[in-house]
Amino acid sequence: MVINRIDAANAAFQVGYESPSQFSREYSRMFGAPPMSDVKRLWNDTADVNSYS
Repeated sequence: MVINRIDAANAAFQVGYESPSQFSREYSRMFGAPPMSDVKRLWNDTADVNSYS
Protein backbone atom coordinates (compact mmCIF):
# COMPACT_ATOMS: atom_id res chain seq x y z
CA MET A 1 0.00 0.00 0.00
CA VAL A 2 2.81 2.37 0.86
CA ILE A 3 5.16 1.59 -2.01
CA ASN A 4 2.47 1.41 -4.69
CA ARG A 5 0.38 4.17 -3.10
CA ILE A 6 -2.85 2.18 -3.25
CA ASP A 7 -5.81 2.51 -0.94
CA ALA A 8 -7.19 -0.11 1.42
CA ALA A 9 -9.98 -1.13 -0.97
CA ASN A 10 -7.57 -2.02 -3.76
CA ALA A 11 -5.21 -3.77 -1.35
CA ALA A 12 -8.11 -5.80 0.03
CA PHE A 13 -9.13 -7.07 -3.39
CA GLN A 14 -5.54 -7.79 -4.40
CA VAL A 15 -5.02 -10.11 -1.45
CA GLY A 16 -8.37 -11.86 -1.82
CA TYR A 17 -10.78 -10.19 0.58
CA GLU A 18 -14.42 -10.10 -0.48
CA SER A 19 -14.89 -6.55 0.80
CA PRO A 20 -12.73 -3.61 1.81
CA SER A 21 -14.65 -3.24 5.08
CA GLN A 22 -13.75 -6.81 6.08
CA PHE A 23 -10.08 -6.09 5.37
CA SER A 24 -10.18 -2.84 7.36
CA ARG A 25 -11.89 -4.51 10.33
CA GLU A 26 -9.41 -7.36 10.46
CA TYR A 27 -6.44 -5.03 9.95
CA SER A 28 -7.67 -2.78 12.75
CA ARG A 29 -8.11 -5.73 15.08
CA MET A 30 -4.63 -7.01 14.35
CA PHE A 31 -2.70 -3.72 14.32
CA GLY A 32 -4.85 -1.45 16.48
CA ALA A 33 -5.52 1.19 13.80
CA PRO A 34 -7.21 1.34 10.41
CA PRO A 35 -4.91 0.60 7.48
CA MET A 36 -5.00 4.11 6.02
CA SER A 37 -3.83 5.67 9.27
CA ASP A 38 -0.70 3.51 9.12
CA VAL A 39 -0.24 4.17 5.41
CA LYS A 40 -0.52 7.94 5.86
CA ARG A 41 1.96 7.81 8.75
CA LEU A 42 4.42 5.85 6.61
CA TRP A 43 3.94 8.22 3.65
CA ASN A 44 4.74 11.13 5.98
CA ASP A 45 7.77 9.35 7.42
CA THR A 46 9.02 8.63 3.89
CA ALA A 47 8.48 12.24 2.83
CA ASP A 48 10.40 13.43 5.88
CA VAL A 49 13.34 11.13 5.09
CA ASN A 50 13.35 12.17 1.43
CA SER A 51 13.38 15.85 2.34
CA TYR A 52 16.76 15.34 4.05
CA SER A 53 18.35 13.73 0.98
